[in-house]
Amino acid sequence: MKSKFKNLLLMLLLILMSSLAYAHDYHTSITDIKYNPRSQHLEVAVRVFTDDLEDALSRHSKSKVTYSSSSDAVRQQLEDYLRANLSFELTKGKPLKYNYLGSEAETDVVWMYVEVPVSSTSLPQLYVKNAVLMEVFRDQMNIVNVDYKGKVNSTLFQQGETFKKFEFKG
Repeated sequence: MKSKFKNLLLMLLLILMSSLAYAHDYHTSITDIKYNPRSQHLEVAVRVFTDDLEDALSRHSKSKVTYSSSSDAVRQQLEDYLRANLSFELTKGKPLKYNYLGSEAETDVVWMYVEVPVSSTSLPQLYVKNAVLMEVFRDQMNIVNVDYKGKVNSTLFQQGETFKKFEFKG
């Protein structure tokens, strides 16, 4: 009887461990971009899974990185990582400078925030580069939602498709 209980407990433990290992079967990020006509800025929020972000930062720095929004070193790594993998252009070939505002953790995800001055009362188009986590996962998919004047345009970025153009009418 004792051995059956041990075997059952061991089997339950193995099932639990294997389900935890596969709890995160897909690799995706979401980037929400909203144009604010009053401030003439793009307000950008990027959501990634914490463990995926830690993998990317560790690979980039060649040492183990654990996310902490209060760490100055991690803050700088996040900013550098975003600048290398996320950009915005009104005119193709002319990236806009942006301000990294910070990040915050939420359960198993990290939100990173940037603000992009555009100095324009309208946007005929917006070019977006989103290569976030593409160097880490072959199956990485980045969903980008652009809210311009209340209309949301969404597109999917995948391997080989890290730069796309959004066009706006009116």
